[in-house]
Amino acid sequence: MIREAGPHDAADMAAFLERHIDTSMFLLSNLERFGTGERDHPHGTRFFLRDTGTGLSGVFGCTNGGFLMCQMPGLTAPEAGMLAHLVHGRAMRGMTGDAIQVARVLGALPLSADAFALNSVQPLYALDLARLAAPVANLRRPTGADRALLEQWYAASALETGQSVAARAEGDGRARAETALSAGWARLLFVDGVPVSLAGINARAGNAVQVGGVYTPPAFRGNGHAGRAVAACLAELRAGGAARAILFAASAAAARAYERIGFARIGEYRIAMLKAPVTLGVPA
Repeated sequence: MIREAGPHDAADMAAFLERHIDTSMFLLSNLERFGTGERDHPHGTRFFLRDTGTGLSGVFGCTNGGFLMCQMPGLTAPEAGMLAHLVHGRAMRGMTGDAIQVARVLGALPLSADAFALNSVQPLYALDLARLAAPVANLRRPTGADRALLEQWYAASALETGQSVAARAEGDGRARAETALSAGWARLLFVDGVPVSLAGINARAGNAVQVGGVYTPPAFRGNGHAGRAVAACLAELRAGGAARAILFAASAAAARAYERIGFARIGEYRIAMLKAPVTLGVPA
């Protein structure tokens, strides 16, 4: 049976998602931050559960901002069809999660291949932070004075990775810069007083963090700045109690940078981003 979650389900949901933490960071982070009833914040999530009567065996989420997330091991085609029915009429911007599960849900949704700006399977990596070698780095949290730089870099990153299209990259850059400044999860790396790289996390749950928003402008690449920024950021998070780091790599160059600081590949992760938000089940 698939049913909607309520506040009384939160503890069981968290325990289940923690057992599948490597592909559940967005689900668990949103649950920990907002619970099951937040209907205003973009990351507030409406959760649905696969409940066998003897315990939870799956969690599906749809955020207020239009992102779908799935953690349902062994997801069947009929179940994917049920999930597609549950989000009928809702606006969707994208979906992330376990590569096979996401592909199955997307296959049940009324979306054409050309609706996507990005639909990519990326290598998934993890690192036990006890093994991290902390680098010497001039790293600091961005301030309001860095807003224009953040907007430019996030927009460029979104275009380069395919997570945005030209028509909305500038707006996406502004939104991500605002989130970075308000959440405090981003860090800038400086060399000789010049900002050369950006790193941070896009989710934190339990004692795990998920790396995201990593960008080095082309002029500064090839010097190890991205890896050093990520490692220094994770060292700071380790000091604050984080024990495991997870990430998915958007390119072979990024993967090599992460492997150099100790990350090991553990699986695959799918990122699907629409060119424009779509109201599911409503004719264009």
